[in-house]
Amino acid sequence: MATYVEMGSVLVAFLVLLLLLVFIQNPLAILINSLIAIGILFLLNAIFGLGIPINIITVLIVALGGIIGLLLIILLRLLKVGFIVV
Repeated sequence: MATYVEMGSVLVAFLVLLLLLVFIQNPLAILINSLIAIGILFLLNAIFGLGIPINIITVLIVALGGIIGLLLIILLRLLKVGFIVV
């Protein structure tokens, strides 16, 4: 189990580094990516009823991560690991 956590931590750190490099090179691209991902999050909840809670945590993850952050939230929700409304 610990190896999965370590591999996940390395993957998250790599994605954050990649996002920082993109942000430094082209801030308009990260802004557009974030706005599109937030819009898709709202549409997925409205149309498909995924049940992902819209709160400050999910919006920040999607805003900072963009499409990759949105996919991570959807994956965690479908695997019932995180973002479950109790």
